[in-house]
Amino acid sequence: MVTTGTDLSPEAQAERARLMDAALKVMRVNGFQAASVQDILDEAGLSTRAFYRQFRSKDDLLLAMFRTASARDVDAVAKRVREASNPMDGLLAWVDEMLSIAFDRRRLSRMVMFNNVARQMTDFDEEVAYVRAALSAPLVEVLSAGAADKTFPSTDPQEDASTIFDLLWSVAGPARQLGRESALEHLLRFCLPALGVATD
Repeated sequence: MVTTGTDLSPEAQAERARLMDAALKVMRVNGFQAASVQDILDEAGLSTRAFYRQFRSKDDLLLAMFRTASARDVDAVAKRVREASNPMDGLLAWVDEMLSIAFDRRRLSRMVMFNNVARQMTDFDEEVAYVRAALSAPLVEVLSAGAADKTFPSTDPQEDASTIFDLLWSVAGPARQLGRESALEHLLRFCLPALGVATD
């Protein structure tokens, strides 16, 4: 599993970011498979030594890009949920922020690009599992709090968070034609009764 490089010196972080920015530009033009390390270095204006100071391989670079892009979403979701005043508000905040990700087509297209080229990498499934768990963690906390104060009397926090995560992506993913408001209504229509919330 890769890291975002936050434990590096500011200079090393800047070099790492420069390489990732260059790789993204090259990938958009050439595709990942056709992009060589030299293409990326030429775009970044850096040396081969600089590349291998930061990454073991081109695959390692892609996984770092995936983790870095995902970290922004993880932080945004966690921040929204922390600001909620009660479990119900926390659930709605989590859903709203996740829908923001799902309906940001530019961000989603970048994630799809990463996914399409990374699926064959040995560490990719581990990375996806890590990001899914990180995005779901605030929801698990909200459901646990809701179980304790009876806001969500029927919840199994870990299992329900996983199910809600999957349901959200099924109603808001690019394959569906629902608008954001319709996706929200559809999701809550299933989730709230399942959590034991009276919706009459």
